[in-house]
Formats: sequence, C-alpha cells, structure tokens
Amino acid sequence: MRRRWLIFFTVLLALAAGGWWGVPWLLPLPEALMRPPPASMLYLARDGTPLRHLLDENGTRSAPPVKYAEIPPTLVHALLAAEDKRFFSHGGIDLLAVLRAGRDNASSGHIVSGASTIHQQLIKNTTPQAGRRTFWVKVVEALRARRLAMSWSREEVLAAYANRISFGNLMTGAAAAAAGYFHKPLGDLTPAECALLAALPQSPARLNPFRHLEGVLPRQRHILDKMHELHWLDEEQHRVALSQKIVLQRFSGGFEAPHAIEMLRGEVGGGTIRTTLDATLQQQVETIMAQRLEALKGRHVTHAAVVVIENTTGVVRALAGSRDFFAKDGGQLNGAWAPHSPGSAMKPFTYLLAFERGATAASIVADLPVEFATSSGTYRPENFSLRSYGPMTYRYALGNSLNISAVRVLDSIGGAETLLPKLRELGLGTLTEDATHYGLGLTIGNASVRLVELANAYACLARLGRFKAWTLRQDGKAGAERRILGENESWLIADILSDNQAREMAFGGWSVLRLPFKCAVKTGTSSTFRDNWTLGYTPEFTVGVWAGNFDNTPMQDVSGVTGAGPIFRDVMMHLHEKHAMSWYAMPKEMVRARIDPRTGKRLTPQSPPARVSREEFFAAGRLPPVAQAGDYDVRGRAILAREYAGWIGSSGNWLGDLVTAGDADARPVLRITNPIAGTVVILDPDIRNSGSRLLLQAAGSSQPRWSCKTLELRHEGAYTFAILKPGRHEIEAWDEASGLSARTFVIVQEE
Repeated sequence: MRRRWLIFFTVLLALAAGGWWGVPWLLPLPEALMRPPPASMLYLARDGTPLRHLLDENGTRSAPPVKYAEIPPTLVHALLAAEDKRFFSHGGIDLLAVLRAGRDNASSGHIVSGASTIHQQLIKNTTPQAGRRTFWVKVVEALRARRLAMSWSREEVLAAYANRISFGNLMTGAAAAAAGYFHKPLGDLTPAECALLAALPQSPARLNPFRHLEGVLPRQRHILDKMHELHWLDEEQHRVALSQKIVLQRFSGGFEAPHAIEMLRGEVGGGTIRTTLDATLQQQVETIMAQRLEALKGRHVTHAAVVVIENTTGVVRALAGSRDFFAKDGGQLNGAWAPHSPGSAMKPFTYLLAFERGATAASIVADLPVEFATSSGTYRPENFSLRSYGPMTYRYALGNSLNISAVRVLDSIGGAETLLPKLRELGLGTLTEDATHYGLGLTIGNASVRLVELANAYACLARLGRFKAWTLRQDGKAGAERRILGENESWLIADILSDNQAREMAFGGWSVLRLPFKCAVKTGTSSTFRDNWTLGYTPEFTVGVWAGNFDNTPMQDVSGVTGAGPIFRDVMMHLHEKHAMSWYAMPKEMVRARIDPRTGKRLTPQSPPARVSREEFFAAGRLPPVAQAGDYDVRGRAILAREYAGWIGSSGNWLGDLVTAGDADARPVLRITNPIAGTVVILDPDIRNSGSRLLLQAAGSSQPRWSCKTLELRHEGAYTFAILKPGRHEIEAWDEASGLSARTFVIVQEE
C-alpha cells in the first residue's frame, strides 16, 4: 500500500515537473461528459407539484440540468466543503490533498482518506469502467481531470458535477435529490439541508437517510463545521443549521393522476412536462369517485371516470380513469379514454342542429310509437319508461330525454348524414363508420365515444358554440378557437338543460341534477345498462362522468341519475365552493313569448284563453304562429292532429285536456298531470329538513280538489303541494262541477 501511493505520488510529481501542460492534451475527455446528462421525465401539476418522476436510461431519476447560476451558493459551499475545498485554486488535481492522503494512508497501511477533486470525480463518473480501477486507470483519470481543468471553467465543472453525481436512492443530480429528499426546489434548501445532500455522494449506498438518518448526521455536522471554518457560514447561521431538525419528505417518483400521466407517456426524451392538472382538485375528484362507488357496490357498479375541463382555456383540470389504478378488476384501464355507449348524452347536438335549421324550443314533436325502414330492417325506438308522451315541445322532449322524440327530430333534419359530420367536427374521434352504419340511433347513443372527447364537445356548448381542442399540457398547442355551433342555439340548449321544470316528468323535482346554482346537465344510459353518464357545465367548467364496469357486465337498475349523477353533483358542488360560478346573459337577439305547450303556438291577449301555458325563448323573427280560436273546441280543449287520437284515449295521456279534430263533443276527462303514476322521487338530504314539496296538477278541471291519506297537503293560493316523506302514496283529485275523479301514486325514496 505504501509503495503504491509512493509510485502514484512520484508520477504526479513527474507530470508536474515536465508534462503538466502537454500530456493532458493527448487524452480526450470522456464522450459521456461531452453529451448532455440523461434526464428522466418529470410530470408536474400546473402549480409545480410533482405528479410522477420516471427513471432515465440509466435507471435513475434525474431532473433537467441546472446552470451554475441556478445552484444556491450555500449548496455550492456545502459541496466544496465536503469534497474539494480548494476547488477554485488547484489545477484539476489537488497536490496538497494528494500529499496529505499519501501520508495518512501510508502511515496507516490502508486507505483512510482520499484526494480526489471534483474534476477527478466527474471524470470517473462519466468514464465507463470494466473491471478493477488499476493504478494506471487512476493516472489516466488524473490526466483527464487536468485536461478538464484546462478546457472548462470552474463554474461549468461544478454545474456538471451537481447534475451528474449520484445522491443515492436512484437520484442523480442535486435538483432530483432536493425534490426526492425534501420535496423542494434547489433554491428553497436550508444550509442544514444543503449539508445533508453534500454528505451523500461520498457513499450513497451507506449514507442512506431514508434507512438511517442518524448515520448521516455526523458527516452533515462535519460539513457545517467546515463551512463555518471556511467563513461560508457566520456564527448565527452555523448555530441555526446545527440545531435544525432534518425532516425528510420521501418522493420516490410519485404516482398521482396515473391515467392522465399514462396518456402523456408517449412523449419522447427526457425533461419536465408541466401538466394542466390541478393537484388538489385531482385528489378531491378521486376521493369523491371512490366514496360514491363504494355506495354503489350493491348495484354492481365497480368503476367510473371523471373529466373536468376549464372552459375558457380548454385545459383538463382533473382526469381520473378508474377508482384505483392498481385494482385487479381492470383498474389500469382508462375510463376517460376507453369508448363506451353514451346513450342520451348525444341528444343535445341533435336539437341544436334542429334549432339552427329553424325549429324552436316550442316546436312540437309527436312522441308516439313509430317505425323507420332501414337497410338492415325496421327500427322502432322506445322511451326509457316504455311509454309515449304525445305532443311534446322540443324543450320538454330534450329535458325529459325522450328517445322517440329525439329520433323523430333527427329524422326531420336529415338523419345521421346531418348529425355525424358535426359530431366529428366536435372532436369525437371514434365515429369512423359512415352515416348509414349508425342510422337514426346515433342520437340516442348507438356509437361508442370517449368521455374526454364528449366532455370537450359539451365544453363547446359551454362556450356557446366556440370549439377549442382539449389538452393535458401547459405548453400544449390547443389550436385556434373556432365557431362551429350557433351562439343563440347553444344558449337555448344551455337554458333547456338547466331547466329543472323541463325534466321534472322524467327525473322528478328534486333529483341529484337539481343544484343550488344554475347548471346545464344531461344524463345518458346505454340500452343494456352497461354504461351511464352525466355531463354538464357552467360558463366556467365542464364536468363529465362515466360509470359502469370494465368487464362490460350490466349494472343493476342504475341510470345516469343514480350512478354517474351523484359523482357529477359532488364534483360540481366542490367546484362551486372553490370558484365563483356564473350564468349566461340572454343574447340580445332572443325574445320571450308565452305559448301553449300542447300546440307550441304563441298566446297573445287576443288568443283564446288557454288552460296551460309557459314562457319560452325565441330568436327574433322565429316566433311561432299565434293561437287562434280554431285551435280549441268550445270547451277550451286543444285540438290536435288525428295521429294523436289513440294516445288521447289511452292511459298514457298525461295532458288530459285534449281532443282531435272532429271530436269536439267527446266526453270530458279529468287527468292528473303531476305526478304521473309511478313517479319515483329521491329525497335530497340537503333540503329534506326544510320540506320537500311536490306540486299537484290536473287537466280537465279549473279547481280540482285533492286528497291523500298518507301525505300532508298544503294550499298556497291556487296551488296545492304534497309534503313528501318516504313510502308509496296514493293521491286523488276530483272535480265538483263534473263529478269526475282521477287517481295516481308516487314512490318516495331517500337518497
């Protein structure tokens, strides 16, 4: 040992005497040193919170290289105190340190101290090693260290060292170590933390703070003492650093927002990608989804997916693809990207195109059984309730999500040949077949789509017709915003989808879709109960939710309002708590007018008195015709086309006060129009204490009398309300003048 150190020292003296300036130029610097250091991919949330740090080509985690100016002076001093205090004065080899090490090692008979400079360590770190490091290998490293000192500035050498040295636990580079041990950027490190990092490169495996922090602290304190001795820390800084308790915050790469990160994994190379995700919102969405799915286990609902889009920018603020990425039943499948049948969630686009072609929210569609001849046979759509509803305004047909009505409306505007190109323009990339393949069923969801793409189509509605591509990257090229849907028509769709009264017949007055602020909402359920959806928006955010099973097995009596709906509600309520929500001003081109919803005709002071009316919105110049005396019989009943004759006399007639042409003397009837027999009302616990009420309405009597043996009834002016409580309740109405009576029943359940 003494002899080897004597030979090594003699060679260095010989180099110093004769070859110090010439010989190093004969040796090239390591090729790896001349290339940028490998960088592993780091994914950050929009605020810089690390989401995941992948391994680089060497199997370690490295941050993007930092320049010397980006390394805090305290860390520079800590590294020099630990490894090379004369870094700025020697020529790549510290001969004084070699003399000291040679003396100490020779006297002890084994290596007790080293003399490697930062230049030498950098050469060693970037030179491939095959077998043992022999005496001549060390000599060549020393010569190359000298060459490095003659070629690079000290700042360049120190920055390269800080970026390439191992700090243990698969972390390469000081920036990666600061994030991995303290969850901090370099600039936020304290002197005590800088000294701890500087202690690790000497023996990263042995000095592992995660395994045994106490074993690292003596070297950390030695480095702090040396920094004080070299006047790099004053007395107070030294005292504070020694007293600081080291708190490690393990970040071994992270696994946040796994499905969103997997969607970005196609990016090549290394570096940092700042995503658009809001880390706090992402965690909240995942928590909501897990809690709601736990409550649905008994109905065989195992997975869900949620997407939140910020409408003004088009960026995705949260994306959860399953309840648990590591779940054995398909957790790694991405429900936000996997195509599924959207059911009725496709209908708003059919109605919007109809509005662009001249229809209005007061236009009437015959929700009656119908068959269409197709190339593959006869197509007969059916409503979810297996009932038909007669004359329906477009508002009520869309609000109550009637399948027959939607198919008839699509047929009236040209079928799938009209709708399909618009859906593709909205970014639904799974619609690759021709229009004849989908047919009229396209409007009720017979084509599978991706949640994130459908949510972005709804975000186009939220921007009142302006399309913007969605993105998960802060630097993503979303493309120019362009108008592809009419502004007035999009506003009208938003108004209908936010109208609780318009959907009351199908969803009840107090469903989970009724939020304490204005919000457009649409549900969708596939015909086989394999998928259900809820999508909705305010001007600020669009939220899309899918629920179902990745093995494609059907859920048990779960619809959009009971499966995806509660998740949607919780996410939107959370957004409402954190952000101010607004609503759209009525476009100046829109006007209000009162209509008879049985005929769609406009009511004026000169019109015959109508027993039913509501206010509707119209684009200026598109007002419907005025109701005339010929639209009603002598008893004030609305006269409909002959196609409604069978429906008027059926139990499905919820309007009651109707007659077809030529039947003016038909026997009057009394019908309860609200609630329809069999209506299921879900009590919302947030409002139950203040009393959930159900408005009772009947057609065929101007002042019906009401009774119910199991519910309290309250009268407010001309209106009667039932105060709801769980159970099955029969309600009766009768008219004293005619002696007519009618019965219905309602089922009330707790959420």
